[in-house]
Amino acid sequence: MAKKDEKHHIITFTFDEEATSYQVFSELKKYHANGQVDFEQIAVIKRSENGAFSFEDAIDLSGSNKAFKGSLIGMAVGILGGPFGILLGSMTGMLIGGSKDLKENQAIQETFKRTLGVIPPGKTGIIAIGEEFEPSVLDGLVAKHNGTIDRTDELLEK
Repeated sequence: MAKKDEKHHIITFTFDEEATSYQVFSELKKYHANGQVDFEQIAVIKRSENGAFSFEDAIDLSGSNKAFKGSLIGMAVGILGGPFGILLGSMTGMLIGGSKDLKENQAIQETFKRTLGVIPPGKTGIIAIGEEFEPSVLDGLVAKHNGTIDRTDELLEK
């Protein structure tokens, strides 16, 4: 298992069929429970034909009750959700702001913008935040479902 002070990656999965994203979402939760990966959060994100994003399903696997404090997917809501999302993102940013400076938060938001851009218009994908212990585990899952996987080079503070 990952240590409490480790950094985490953003991993994006895309598939041709929307139903496959939900199936893989379920499998990723099992992989986490079995200790094959150590994810903090997983979200199913749909991108409409006009490029707008919506969160279809999400789970926080961190086991903490910190009400969004440090929630990276919560920050993505601010990027995606228009006026309401900006308000929610601002509130989340205030919670996180005590421990991170503005530059660091902006870097995280830019990472999310690039990451979300991997999901093509009209498709549904998955974003997971955390650690994988062996890349072949997720590579095999994606190959089994004829999808693609994109890993960030950036590391995010937990």
